[in-house]
Amino acid sequence: MSRPDDIRLRDLARPEHSAHAKTILRAIDELPFELSRTAIVEAARAECDVPLYEEAGLFDRMDEYLEAVEADVGLARMGRFGIYNSLKRYLIQRSRLEALYREHPEIDDVEIDRPLIIAGLPRSGTTHLLNLIGTDTRLRSLSWWESQQPIPSVRARAGEVPDDRRANEELALGQRHLMLPLFRSMYDVGNDDIHEEVDLQHLNLSTLLMASTAHVTDWMRRYFERDQRPHYAFLKRTLKALQWLSPRDRWVLKSPQHLAFIPALTETFQDATIVVTHRDPVSVFASWITMICYAERMLRDPIRLDESVAHAGALQRHLLDGLVRDRAALPEGRTEHVYFHDFMADDLGTLERIYDRAGLDWTGGTAESMRNYIETHPRGRHGRMIYDLKGDFGIDPEGVYDSFEAYMRVFPVEREGTNR
Repeated sequence: MSRPDDIRLRDLARPEHSAHAKTILRAIDELPFELSRTAIVEAARAECDVPLYEEAGLFDRMDEYLEAVEADVGLARMGRFGIYNSLKRYLIQRSRLEALYREHPEIDDVEIDRPLIIAGLPRSGTTHLLNLIGTDTRLRSLSWWESQQPIPSVRARAGEVPDDRRANEELALGQRHLMLPLFRSMYDVGNDDIHEEVDLQHLNLSTLLMASTAHVTDWMRRYFERDQRPHYAFLKRTLKALQWLSPRDRWVLKSPQHLAFIPALTETFQDATIVVTHRDPVSVFASWITMICYAERMLRDPIRLDESVAHAGALQRHLLDGLVRDRAALPEGRTEHVYFHDFMADDLGTLERIYDRAGLDWTGGTAESMRNYIETHPRGRHGRMIYDLKGDFGIDPEGVYDSFEAYMRVFPVEREGTNR
């Protein structure tokens, strides 16, 4: 049944940009930059407040990625600038991380004790679950702004200048909301809200986020084939630094990427409690591909929906195939499977089971903070987005189910109707 606040995107293939978005696109067209390793390194060195971290393996990964990006002929100048800017920012952040470790080698002794780690597809309830658990002030989590700029400058750490990371990301997020005003209806994460740790692996140039800003399908295939244990070790090393900077007893983490790398995840975090979320993969795909194609109006020109669908479909299959393949590596007694229909029917009951699994006390204050979050963050508070695979993409949903048959055979997910 339709509602007054329903939102239907009818310009996915031929975007109708807002006046603000048009202004930004014109400005980027006139901005000189070069998407190359040399240019990125030079720009990062000029802006970095510590010696630039230069390591052959890191630069090799950058070169391989940039070669894949260069082959993506549909990537617009705005998309290329976004990649240039993020690679520069993460190179600076990596350099700050290494400088912090040189200054304080004792950080390596920090323990990441019994983290609570959520692994699930985008659009399967992971963000809502993370935000509810994140209301528990006993736990350490990663806010959006911290995920984008995890390490403060040397002078900010010394108290000589204000730490501008939060303000910088508030401005950047505000610009995104102006360029993509309906994005919050699909992914409602503010600057101080909790975000994924997968961004931290960007500092090591080994994260699936790198496949989200360009159609680098071959690069992504090679990524899934590689041993990610060294990069999960790097993630843990970065978490140690963040915990040292802002201590808390236990972490709550979340990333879809973990589904495909369960052995690396569980070997790196050997005392973790793993929460695996499950949802009808076709409902997930309908929501996910709509969000992706809406965001791509600022990244690609022209928009070719068939290419976007193929790239996103390959990514979702890699994630679910990895979960099916490696499910036996999930730690017995420390894994909780959460099904979307159960979570939506009884969110606090689901959370109480997770807390019991993780050995966390379920207190009255914990439940109250979560109830308050639910009341102040109702689903669809920015409008309800309508997802329609057939109408928007010409895709028969039954054919999509065939792609995820192995997953649905192993995990008893419920098929859903539209827009649940």
